Amino acid sequence: MIKFGSGSYSVRESEGLNPQSLTFPVRTISCIVTFLDNTERRFEIERHAKGQALLNMVFDHLELVEKDYFGLQYISALETSQTGVKKWLDPTKSIRKQLFYPPYQLHFRLKFYVSDPSKLVEEYTRYHVFLQLKKDLLEGRLICPESTAAMLASYAAQSEFGDYSKEEHGTTYLNEFKFIPEQNTTLIKNVTELHKLHKGQSPAEAESNFLKHAKDLDLYGIDLYPAKESNGGMIGVGVSNSGVVLVRCNRRESIYPWSAIMKLSFKKKLFSIHMRAIKNDNMEEDTVVIFNIQNPESCKALWKSCIEHHTFFRLIAPPAPPPKSFFSIGSRFRYSGRTEYQSMEEMRRRARVERTFLRHSNRESQSTMNGSSSSSRDYASSHRINSPIIVSRIFCRSQIYLRKWLGRRLRGVSPTSSSITTTANTTGAGAAVTSIETPDNPQQITTGSISPCSTLSPMSSVAASNSISNFQQSETSCDTVTVQEKSVDNNADNSNKTDSKISNSNIIEQR
Repeated sequence: MIKFGSGSYSVRESEGLNPQSLTFPVRTISCIVTFLDNTERRFEIERHAKGQALLNMVFDHLELVEKDYFGLQYISALETSQTGVKKWLDPTKSIRKQLFYPPYQLHFRLKFYVSDPSKLVEEYTRYHVFLQLKKDLLEGRLICPESTAAMLASYAAQSEFGDYSKEEHGTTYLNEFKFIPEQNTTLIKNVTELHKLHKGQSPAEAESNFLKHAKDLDLYGIDLYPAKESNGGMIGVGVSNSGVVLVRCNRRESIYPWSAIMKLSFKKKLFSIHMRAIKNDNMEEDTVVIFNIQNPESCKALWKSCIEHHTFFRLIAPPAPPPKSFFSIGSRFRYSGRTEYQSMEEMRRRARVERTFLRHSNRESQSTMNGSSSSSRDYASSHRINSPIIVSRIFCRSQIYLRKWLGRRLRGVSPTSSSITTTANTTGAGAAVTSIETPDNPQQITTGSISPCSTLSPMSSVAASNSISNFQQSETSCDTVTVQEKSVDNNADNSNKTDSKISNSNIIEQR
């Protein structure tokens, strides 16, 4: 027998483990998203994921249908939170290449301000636009006269409190609210008087009137970038749905419409607008207007915003990206999402479904993107992060569990059809009420309540075929829903003169 001076021993095989079948946990990154109602939600996502993956998770979390108008914004890590450049998350690039220093902080915001919010199909989408404009007022982005601010604040108060009642509200119910950066007692008094005039308006009607007045303001939907003109004067350069806007002293001075702009370019801090104008003798003349933006990072952000707004509002479909070239110089950035035309066409083809959702109570903290907050609550150090709950998805999945449970326990009893409907009121942050009624015994109705830890949750109606007499649903946390059943009384056949009772059971669904 020949022996060699070497050997090996497989530890994995001796333990019954196949090295090829071993899987290691995928490393994830944490992204904390602040929503328009000031709630926060932590999303765990694969570390190499692109921005589109996080956007899909956020839209699925909110169940937002008209999602093309919204995006995720973050503050550039190269500057401080007070002077940093606000950038939009690029869906085509890796998240880790755009943001630094985890956990990554992002803000869910309205990206494309539609010219007329009434064109939006869903009330749920208009409610998000309403929240964004309220935040713009608070952050000083939507500057307007004090009389207009009082009018807008009165509609917000009507949506928040309903009809004014002297016995219930008194005269100090608005003291804890802040509508504009520099607020005084005179404004609060005017808001109270105007609030009395909106009696009878529902929250949706009050929000619609708010949007109707806000869309006509000079700075509606304009994100300004400080710049210098060729003569050295300071001016604000912004972009809107209609073109590039120049703002001086918080008033819109002029606008370069998309139809007159031929080309947009930037180099370091210089932003150039190439236009073709028609003179009095019907002769065309090419002109170039150059602005000196505050820093190169802001200049590029303005250039990208112009490309996105022009593609979204003016084109039917986004153009194909330019081919990659080894010798290409300059940015090849192009808008990669859907246009407004494509979004509206999809909504026309989609079946119209009326959804009930819970409105947020503004009596909680009012945080801004600059990091300041009017509340002492520290969301960053809190272990529990409030977030919208998807009640419709919870009820749909609970329906499957109920069917399986009843199939195992209901013997010899033919199920009768019952309907589960969901409605909502706006007491505080909102409370959902669920009722179950069977045709055979319409008086057997049980209501359940949902704790108001969620504020932007759409509600939908679902149907089930169950024979239930008492059903109670309670929610113990934002992530766990516990459904408790007290008893189910079934009438057995006459020949089998016994009563069957089903003991208490819990159905716990982890979301």
